[in-house]
Amino acid sequence: MINIFDQDFLTKWEDRQLEPISAVPTHLPTLNRIMRDDGGGIGIPLHSGWLIVCGGSPGHGKSAFSLNLAASALAHGCPVGMISLEMSSSQLATRLYSLASGTALRLLEKGSFSELAWASTHPKFEKLPPVWVPDNIMSDWRDILVYMQKLHDSGCRFFILDHLQCVALGDDEALHRGIQKIINELRVWAVNYGSAVVICSQFNRATSSVQETPRPSGLWGGHTVESNASLVVCLDHSRYERSGNIARSWVSVGKNRHGPCLDIPVEWNYRRLSQREADPSEEHLWPT
Repeated sequence: MINIFDQDFLTKWEDRQLEPISAVPTHLPTLNRIMRDDGGGIGIPLHSGWLIVCGGSPGHGKSAFSLNLAASALAHGCPVGMISLEMSSSQLATRLYSLASGTALRLLEKGSFSELAWASTHPKFEKLPPVWVPDNIMSDWRDILVYMQKLHDSGCRFFILDHLQCVALGDDEALHRGIQKIINELRVWAVNYGSAVVICSQFNRATSSVQETPRPSGLWGGHTVESNASLVVCLDHSRYERSGNIARSWVSVGKNRHGPCLDIPVEWNYRRLSQREADPSEEHLWPT
């Protein structure tokens, strides 16, 4: 038992509150601002065990969103551990190379690869911290945990798991129960090992089929996913307009234990998979 009014506890609490903030900014300034407490209004805290869930319908940009988080972390000197359960290391690298350099994705893809573009691209990675990815696509949950522990022991404190529903757990019923177990274990692991974990998760079929702003309750896996998360970010494609390689939509923060919940207008650039937050002066151009 701990008496939180005991003088020893009060002294330790004050010392902790005065410790410097260790957080990594995301690519969205408003998202950074609303992550308070251990986030300090800076971004995702690295040592406080936050579990962040990015929800979206299939093919609606969850992986791209997580790659933007990774690119921002790298730009601020933070190593990243990425576990993609649907993309090979080569596919993952191609997308991240484009994001980190600004080079058009098409010029780095196999079949349209440009040696000239690559010559000017890869020198931009020389001073970036490492991005660790598995040798092969993983699906077994225990193997994933072992891999994350290995990265942690190498100094990594920022992890991205894309995506949750691809973990091999059995049929739909077993998957539903298994995801609840995995979420609980991930949250405990993140807290015990002082790490930030981002998870990409699909919405359930009912949520994906309705054209309205999604809510955390629509995440595939039920209430357990929502309740264990420190932050739930939902990609809203009910308000979406696209012209060529540019699209406008919203990122809806549906749960935030450490600040307010709100909607953020975001522009997608599919040429290089990048995202940026709309300036206040142009927000009126976004679909409502």
